[in-house]
Amino acid sequence: MKKHTGFTLVELMIALIIVSILLAVGMPSLKGFLQSNQLIAATNELLSAIHIARSEAIKLNTSVTICESTNGTSCTDPGTDNWEDGWIVFVDSDGNLAGTGVACAAVGTDCLLRSHSAFTDNQLTMAGVNAGGVDISSITFDSRGMPRSAAGASLMGTFSICSLDSSGSTIGSRAVIVNISGRVRVSDNAAVISCP
Repeated sequence: MKKHTGFTLVELMIALIIVSILLAVGMPSLKGFLQSNQLIAATNELLSAIHIARSEAIKLNTSVTICESTNGTSCTDPGTDNWEDGWIVFVDSDGNLAGTGVACAAVGTDCLLRSHSAFTDNQLTMAGVNAGGVDISSITFDSRGMPRSAAGASLMGTFSICSLDSSGSTIGSRAVIVNISGRVRVSDNAAVISCP
């Protein structure tokens, strides 16, 4: 007589129960892990864009601006303080925050250096405020790498990047801090972070 091998229905049911228990326990941890990684990635992308703006301003000996942008070619006007909707980095030789949608071809003209599209996660917020508590919608670095507001005044401020749960409570946050000399750093200090 030939013996048949395989799994019985009871063995398959037990295996499915074990897998479902493991998934139920592991899914919240996986979601938290993914949100934590997205928070770090968003912070690093903003930090990188600010570094590029400052270094290009010094290298090209002209003004370079980073500003909020929903379309990837021009600054959002007026600024909405929703940096998660995207931003652009561009040479702003005339200082008017306009004319940024073209690639760099000639020296001394406004041109787009880098564009970042909106984040797809609606549970991520990014907002910047200056030392006086006023929203930051753009930073212009002069040829010495000093940060300036749209009006030309010295600028220092903090960008708060916050990861929220489904109820809107903050589950993780980081800050990108621009000091008066143009140096940029990342902080996890809750005292400098302002989440919604």
